[in-house]
Amino acid sequence: MLEYIQLQQRAKTENLTAECGGCSKESKITSYCFKCKGFLCEQCSTDHLTKKMMNEHKGSILSLKEIREHKLTMERLASLTETPRCQSHVNKPAEICCVTCQNLLVCIVCAQFGKHKAHDTQDVDVVAETERSRIGETMETLEECSDNVHQLPVRVEKVKEKLSEDISGKKKNLKSQHTKLSEEIGLRLKNNGEMLKRNKEEIDDLEKDEVAELEEERKREIEAAVMRINDKFDKLVGEKRAKNQDLRNGLETLHGDRGRRINMGTALVDRAYNELDSYVDQQGIVHKEELDKIPKEAGNRKTRYDNFRSTTSSILASKDNWTEAQCLPYISLASDSLIRISKENFPEMESMGQIEASDLNTTLGAIVRITREPESVVDMGGGRAKGMDFMHMGSTDSGSIVLTGDMDNEHTHITVIDREGELISTDQINQRKGDYEEFFPTCSPLSLFKVATTCVDGDIGIYNTQTRSHIRKHMRDIVSNWDDRKQVFSVAVDQINRNVYIGTNSTDVFVLDDMLNYRHTLQLPQGVQGTDMLIHDGNIIVCDYLSKNAYIVTREGPVAKLVCELPKPHHRGGDWFPLKVCTDCNGFIYIVWARSFPSQGNSILTHHSPDGHHLLITKEVGGIVDGIDTVLTDGTEKLLLVTSVAKLYTYGLVIKT
Repeated sequence: MLEYIQLQQRAKTENLTAECGGCSKESKITSYCFKCKGFLCEQCSTDHLTKKMMNEHKGSILSLKEIREHKLTMERLASLTETPRCQSHVNKPAEICCVTCQNLLVCIVCAQFGKHKAHDTQDVDVVAETERSRIGETMETLEECSDNVHQLPVRVEKVKEKLSEDISGKKKNLKSQHTKLSEEIGLRLKNNGEMLKRNKEEIDDLEKDEVAELEEERKREIEAAVMRINDKFDKLVGEKRAKNQDLRNGLETLHGDRGRRINMGTALVDRAYNELDSYVDQQGIVHKEELDKIPKEAGNRKTRYDNFRSTTSSILASKDNWTEAQCLPYISLASDSLIRISKENFPEMESMGQIEASDLNTTLGAIVRITREPESVVDMGGGRAKGMDFMHMGSTDSGSIVLTGDMDNEHTHITVIDREGELISTDQINQRKGDYEEFFPTCSPLSLFKVATTCVDGDIGIYNTQTRSHIRKHMRDIVSNWDDRKQVFSVAVDQINRNVYIGTNSTDVFVLDDMLNYRHTLQLPQGVQGTDMLIHDGNIIVCDYLSKNAYIVTREGPVAKLVCELPKPHHRGGDWFPLKVCTDCNGFIYIVWARSFPSQGNSILTHHSPDGHHLLITKEVGGIVDGIDTVLTDGTEKLLLVTSVAKLYTYGLVIKT
């Protein structure tokens, strides 16, 4: 029967050409001889039917035309084939099946006295029934699997649609991020230019005042020594102008360096965007190609399934016990692999509907790197010998670094150093006695020479690093409804608009102008207090040690809206408090954290992306850090940390190109 099934598959081809079993020539085949077990050409087929020597073959000739026209009956097929023979005694008919030997056809002699004597031998009808039952179960299993095979192309199309949507969304999001970052960078460049213009104006004003003062003094002394005074003051005016020209030149260099660093960041932003955009396109192509392979594999499985089903159905339809007993075990064996692959569900296909691509802000985290070790450590212990604590730090574009802190229960100090940590000046500030053991003075650069200062009791001031003048007011004299129970925690300055933001022990932030006149009140989100603040890209970074979190909030309108909560560090399993914050030229954020407040033990430094969403680096720094800021020097940007033991640490901020 198996021989006929194979013959039936070959007969489907019209004008079948093959090697003739009679003449061994490649010819058009017209019939098949079950006696010869081979195809016959038209001439050899005629010889089989007419020549006397081929009489035994006459009853075994089957015309291929009979097969194609479906005229063949089971009775006709039975008349063409011989009765099965014993495998060991080919002259004896097979009478029984040896199940032990895979349903081998044997005679009675072999079953009772030969090598199959101890084997499991059964009647062919019993074996055929057993095999029919087994193949029936197999067919049911395959039927259950067939739906899965048929549904694979549909699922592939759905995943491809999902992939296309994901690619579109990723590209749109990347484009939006790139646009936003480009706008922010443009704003920084514009602000840098505006700051240069304003600082130059301040130098001009300073020069005008200084020259006018010198001219007045010259007039008072002109009668006594005209020539001596003229020579003296001409020289002084020249020195002042030379000094201020040096300041102008320094400013040009400083802002030029800042612009170059911002432009370097811009180039890296563009490069990162192009690389991520290209990566999304490439991964989309790879995923689509892999998805396109699945329908082809599904088609191969379906073909195998259809062939298996057709063959099995043909054997079962023959109702020939001998054929079923002999063939069905091999078909069952072949079905195992077919069932296995039919159950395979392409688990990797679902992951192809989405591309794993980095966020642009995460990728930009590698732009700026903090050096592993400090480039310098300056011991400013002389200040501590005089009883001075350093509690806050701010740097101006003139090159001055301003440190504020307590001296005793009646005084604070404002100390100015240069970028190498060398002392320039120290001024002792009298404070009114109150309910506070410490004044917690803070500062923030306002302009080229000026810094805004605060104390916890509400004392506010503008300090000039050049003239060492200090204009002071109290918040109760500025804000009409000031509550003396309020405490001032921090100060932040918008250098472009010359606004001063005063953070308190409530959600109120009071906005003043650069003459310390009240403008309006900004309400922080519920539960947020500005223990340290910084203006950043049109928003405010708020460190709140009470909630142990840092935030970015808006500053437009009377009520600030939460932009994001910055990720907290989990260094050594500690519960860290944010204390101080600063940013660099390219908008990256740096925050100092402590385990407790007031600070105890070592501090840690965190480095965040400009949008605040990503924590890039966590770095442990020795001692308690009380101040942090960045400065530009010799074309490079530095990160400064001042500790409670009066040491100034300088780290490099390296842009990776």
